[in-house]
Order: sequence, then C-alpha cells, then structure tokens
Amino acid sequence: MTLKNVIKYLPRVIAAIILLETLLFKFGIGGEAFLNESKSLFTSLTMAIFGHADYEATFRIGTGIFELIASILLLWPKHAGLGALLGVGLMMGAIISHIFFIGIIVGNDGGQLMVMALIVLMCCTKVIFDEKQQLLAYINR
Repeated sequence: MTLKNVIKYLPRVIAAIILLETLLFKFGIGGEAFLNESKSLFTSLTMAIFGHADYEATFRIGTGIFELIASILLLWPKHAGLGALLGVGLMMGAIISHIFFIGIIVGNDGGQLMVMALIVLMCCTKVIFDEKQQLLAYINR
C-alpha cells in the first residue's frame, strides 16, 4: 500500500472507528453504565430542545442508526463520499448540540466527546474532498 492510499483511506477508517465506538453508548452494548451515560446526555439535550425528555430514546437510537449507516458507507469505497456527507451532517449536529445545549465538557469527560466529533468532522471533510468526483456523479444521475 502506497503512502497516497494510506492518506486516502486513513480518514475513512478513523471516522468509522469513532462513530462505531459511540454505538457502545447509544445502544448500551458496553453495559448499563455506558447506556445510563448516554441516556443522561440525550435527556439533557431533549430537555434543552423540546422542554421535556419524551424523545430521548428516539433521538439517541435514531442518531446511533445514522452513525452506523455513515460508518458502513465510509468503509464501502463505492459510497464513501455519501458516508462522509452523512458524517459531516451528524457531527455538525453534535458540535452545535455541545456548544449551545449540553456543554463542551459533558460529565467529567474533559471535552473528549467534543474532540471526537471534531476529529470525525475533519476526517469526513477530507473524504468529501477526496471523493468529490464520486459525489458529483451521484448528483448527475
């Protein structure tokens, strides 16, 4: 594998790994502690947006499903550009949520969630530039 290929594929892999890692929290795969932390974060978010927590589970699980789809698309070379577009949209939502609703530092994470969102945003932006011809081909269909 050449350095050019590493530079092309590494952002896809990094973004996909981070997105897949967050599924441990959103779906409770990592255990009750992870699930409770995620529920708390999404409860705070839905309280800030809607004034009640009725949509916490829908918001949390829906976000997780879209992150799973973005991860799969990022790792699928033919559709990496679409995965990157979805990833950028999701991370813009996450960053806006952190800045305006839930705070940069959530719990005692020291801003780790925000940093991970920024890393995914940068990686997905790189993939969009790498796959601009692929994305333009989708538009021209």
